[in-house]
Amino acid sequence: MRFAAIVGQKKLKEQFIAMAADERVGHALLLYEESGFGALPMAIAFAQYLCCPHKADGDSCGSCPTCNKFQKLIHPDLHFAMPVNSTKTISADKKPVSDTFAAAWREAIISDPYLTEQQWYEKIGIENKSGIIGVNEAALIGRKMSMRSFEGGKKFMIIWLPERMNQEAANKLLKLIEEPPPDTFIFLVSESPENVIVTVLSRCQIFRLPPIESESLSMELVEEFDTDIEQARFWTKISGGSLSKARRLIKESESSSIYDVYLATLLEGCANKDLKKVISFWEEISLKGRESQRQFCEYALEFLRRSLMTNIGSANISNTPDSAKEYITYWAAKIKPGFYPKAYEAINKALEDIDRNVNSRYIFADLGNRFFLSL
Repeated sequence: MRFAAIVGQKKLKEQFIAMAADERVGHALLLYEESGFGALPMAIAFAQYLCCPHKADGDSCGSCPTCNKFQKLIHPDLHFAMPVNSTKTISADKKPVSDTFAAAWREAIISDPYLTEQQWYEKIGIENKSGIIGVNEAALIGRKMSMRSFEGGKKFMIIWLPERMNQEAANKLLKLIEEPPPDTFIFLVSESPENVIVTVLSRCQIFRLPPIESESLSMELVEEFDTDIEQARFWTKISGGSLSKARRLIKESESSSIYDVYLATLLEGCANKDLKKVISFWEEISLKGRESQRQFCEYALEFLRRSLMTNIGSANISNTPDSAKEYITYWAAKIKPGFYPKAYEAINKALEDIDRNVNSRYIFADLGNRFFLSL
């Protein structure tokens, strides 16, 4: 992957290029972001840049044998570790590690390097539980990094979501992270650096990726979705500078009817004190995958924001699409102001419980109950 393929992030690209030119690249870097800002593609592009023998004009050449292998994620000196778990076909007894899912990883990242954690879990069939980076993974990382470079140059280990690493794994990796062999680089890519084990974090040089620059993201959306620039700027604004979130919001706007149905069922059941409807809501959504459940919650939060803005007379700055204005206005008239903070709290709790892998039926029964008592 070349720097040119990454949306925005001009300052960090320039910083990395300068570090390489001055030969002061640290052996352990941690790049952190909010999902969708581009930390994983940045780590891959930087590794490719450092290895490319024909780099020029602030980027790898993209056409030499080294670059071709990097772009296919098959370079023998480029290694990955990411959260995994047992699946229906791979039992815990088989002690799954990242290499178990190497083909799925390459396919997923080549398709979309802005992959989210939940999309990865769905890809490998563990969407209803959390992935981990365990001690078996740490041992494998140690073995890989202790070997000589296959092509006589630099070696790279990119650890995606190190916040999913347990203490035992971290302890096993500390010496490697602190004193790796020559020409060995460890890039950690995190979305929650505060949850990375402190002894690991303290041994890394830390870089924060900001939201993608508005104009860069807007132009990417224009090209990708064949939309006009004003609409692209709208999606850029409400996505908070995240490419993955902007993509999801656009796709939801094109086919959001199922979330509308879920939300309407919940709200109507609560407003009319129809408990059967509320039960129907949580029974139906609890059958969906974690990513769909998360998307519904985020969709509901956005609905509540627009409804509240309409409720207080600020509909003109609510960024509500024309197609949703009638629906939003209807509910804004029915919902009392005191409901909004309670609803926000309930949905955010549901999102936290989804991340903690709490049973889905419990999560949405609790959400339905909180809405029922508050609306």
